Amino acid sequence: MNTIGIDHNLERARIRKLLCIGLFASIVTGIGDFLLGYAENTAGNSFAAGVMAGAANLSDWQMITGSLLGFFGISLEGLACFAVYRLMADAAPEYAHLYRAGIFGYIWLAPVGCHMNMGILNLAYKYLLQADAGLAAKAADLLFYGFSLPVYLLLIIFWLPMMVIQFKAFSGGLTPYPEKAKWFCILIGAVPALVLSAVLGPDTALGAGIGTMFLSFGNAFMFGGLLFTIPDEEQFETFEKSLDNKIR
Repeated sequence: MNTIGIDHNLERARIRKLLCIGLFASIVTGIGDFLLGYAENTAGNSFAAGVMAGAANLSDWQMITGSLLGFFGISLEGLACFAVYRLMADAAPEYAHLYRAGIFGYIWLAPVGCHMNMGILNLAYKYLLQADAGLAAKAADLLFYGFSLPVYLLLIIFWLPMMVIQFKAFSGGLTPYPEKAKWFCILIGAVPALVLSAVLGPDTALGAGIGTMFLSFGNAFMFGGLLFTIPDEEQFETFEKSLDNKIR
């Protein structure tokens, strides 16, 4: 196992700074998501066209600005995840090693391969739709299944283990946080956005915009929750001493 960077990472001030960056990044990404989703949806003839159902009603500046904000915000989110990595690194280096691999996959795939990719696909679909609806539908299938879906699936392979490892690290007492901090996870934080989107109507502009933000809601919940409940310096020191005693 590569242990480079795993030892001596439990610095409260640095972890707090990373959590602040993560919360800020989640807000930036959420704005980008909302811009990409805020349009009344028109049902497509295929699943791929349905994914881009709002493209015809999105302005060019929404797609470009939303894509760039998401690219910037998601890149920062990935870097901010090193806060969680640092929290578990000393007590559970095996978990930290796997979690770090997930971070690299997230930074590698999510900003461009997923978020900006969707902005580009929406833009292309919008203009193809104006020229020829049949051609647009065919292009939507080729672009989505040929380029987007493989990246999404690969991202999930990196991302889901991160969620499991984070939950186990907090619930297992492998961080300075109390066990209840395990509930500050992305999946739980994403639920309210999905429920609100369903209530407002996923085909309405507002409902679609909020629904597109569901992962940003989840990230903000995770980073914000960990930031506002971060243990004090004394608790960090107590946790480190308990680790030293275990090693001895």
